[in-house]
Formats: sequence, structure tokens, C-alpha cells
Amino acid sequence: MARASEGGYDVFLSFSGNDTRHDFVRLLRDALVGAKLRVFLDESEIKVGDEIAKKILQAIDDSKIYIPIISETYPDSKWCLIELAHMMNDVSQAESSKRIFPIFYKLKPAEVEARTPRPQNPSSEVELRAFKEALAKVGGIKGWKVEELHR
Repeated sequence: MARASEGGYDVFLSFSGNDTRHDFVRLLRDALVGAKLRVFLDESEIKVGDEIAKKILQAIDDSKIYIPIISETYPDSKWCLIELAHMMNDVSQAESSKRIFPIFYKLKPAEVEARTPRPQNPSSEVELRAFKEALAKVGGIKGWKVEELHR
């Protein structure tokens, strides 16, 4: 995993833990770490006493590659949508120095593009529009489609 002295992460993984954390995400993280990449994964990088929101947003800013794993529950998670909107903003401002490689986990990209986000307790209509725009943009990016997990 990454160490603060190394100046950031190669990869930031964004996912809904409800349906991917214990199988797909762990396999992906292990493969990335095995390839000698520094990976931000919340459970191993956020320590007791850390301010969670600040740590996650800083990790996004300090990462070179974003891999959002868009699953069925991803658009219903406010934090996943906050992360996605932040990643999309960083990519658009970084003038191609940052990349986003989405994985569509048991979903088609067109389903993601058309999906209406349903997070609990949205802060505002502006926030909801930003979430919908981020989903539409990521759905329009060529990524990988994963239908089943093969070990």
C-alpha cells in the first residue's frame, strides 16, 4: 500500500462496499499491489483518528488513476457519488495528467449514463445535478464490463 512519504497514490479505487468490497475489489487491489502500484483503499488507508471525508478527497487529489467500480448500489451511495463527481472534476482540470478507467460491474455503460442517482439525504438540487452529470459522463467513457467474477 502507499505511504505518505511517497507523495500520493497511483490508483484510487471507488466502489460501493455493499456488493463489491469482499470479492471483486479485494482481488483487483491485490492484483494492482502485485503490479507494484500504490493503491488507495479506504479500509487500509484511513486510520483511527483520521477525518474520513478529508482523507478520501485528499487521496483523490493525490492519485493519478481513478477506477470507479460502478455496481448496482453505486448510484445510491452519496459518498460514491461525491467521489465520482470529485474524480470527474479532477480529470477535467488536470489536462490529461489524470485518467479515469471505469469498471461496469454487472451493469451496462448505457444503464449508468441514464441512471438517476438516489442517494439518501442529498444536500441540494445542485448536488443531485452534479451527481447525475458525473454518472452520465462516466457512462460515456470506455471502460471494462464485468459480468461475473472468475477466480
